[in-house]
Amino acid sequence: MNFKIFYRVVILLAIFIVVFSGCISSPEEVAEEVVTDIGDVSGTENPLPEVPEENVIPAQPAGADITGGEEVGEAEDSSKTGETGAGELPYTTRSLSDAEGQNKTIRVGAFNIQVFGVTKASKPEVMEILAQIIRSYDVVAVQEIRDSSQTSLPQLVEAVNREGANYEYVVSERLGRTTSKEQYAYVYDSSRLKLAGEPHTYPEPEGTDPFHRQPYIAGFELPGESFSFVLLTVHTDPDEAEEEINSLDEAVEYARTAYPEEDDFILMGDLNADGSYYDEDAEGDLSGADYHWLIDNSVDTTTKATDYTYDRIIVSEGTESLFTGDAGVFRYDLAYNLTYDETTAVSDHYPVYAEFLTYGDEF
Repeated sequence: MNFKIFYRVVILLAIFIVVFSGCISSPEEVAEEVVTDIGDVSGTENPLPEVPEENVIPAQPAGADITGGEEVGEAEDSSKTGETGAGELPYTTRSLSDAEGQNKTIRVGAFNIQVFGVTKASKPEVMEILAQIIRSYDVVAVQEIRDSSQTSLPQLVEAVNREGANYEYVVSERLGRTTSKEQYAYVYDSSRLKLAGEPHTYPEPEGTDPFHRQPYIAGFELPGESFSFVLLTVHTDPDEAEEEINSLDEAVEYARTAYPEEDDFILMGDLNADGSYYDEDAEGDLSGADYHWLIDNSVDTTTKATDYTYDRIIVSEGTESLFTGDAGVFRYDLAYNLTYDETTAVSDHYPVYAEFLTYGDEF
């Protein structure tokens, strides 16, 4: 064998490999591009990841362009501005896919999706993010559905179930004193939960009108387990937030008569309970020992350049004994590596959550 020729061929091959290897992306690099390029997610067969280690801001201690069928509503306070962006706030990580933990706990939450209608539903990348968020809950109360066509919510639930999930929904009538109407909905995992009773809006006593949009009430239970609860969700009018928040006690008292066998009542939603709308430190009908604010004043529930705790979860006395101590804000911008524009395209609110034990309840 002519070894000189052999070595020359080997050297030429080595040079060829070094020169052209830089043009080839590794599998890890390709995967990262798929995850971070949110605009292309809906066009691929690889949706957003199921957040193996999702980002949440735990509570301490423990508009838009409107088209189609959407309607303009009141604007919220944006006078306090600051530098906020993805990744700026501290966060903790926890797994939503812990099957053992899910069997022992239930995760409830509330999410103001901000003018959810045909325009937002026509954006596949936004719908994919919303679907991923909802799948992280056992039941989530959705506020600010503004869609006279009544098509956007079914589209969203279809997207939620596209990966084999079994979520169902109940939705209120269109509510509001003006021509701008909103609906509430509960989207829930029907493989874990079933409705108890008939969902309905709070019937205001004759001669009174405390709510711009009456709270929507629904009971849930876990089949085969001694755990049940009643949810009340509301989106207060910013200009009447204090009056409406102080009227929620009467709505809970009504719910106790509608569900006489139930002891656990959970209020949640966009209460506008901060800023110029509500003095979060003032004494009110929900500030006594009968109620516990699981989402307190320590977290920011807004995605834009504001720092307010508009969204809350409040439980009745006794329900706190089932609270795991885990409640807070789901920072989907951090979880899905979204830009500021991608984040605010989804909503101007972060969803809030709280987890409860599914054993030890008696009813």
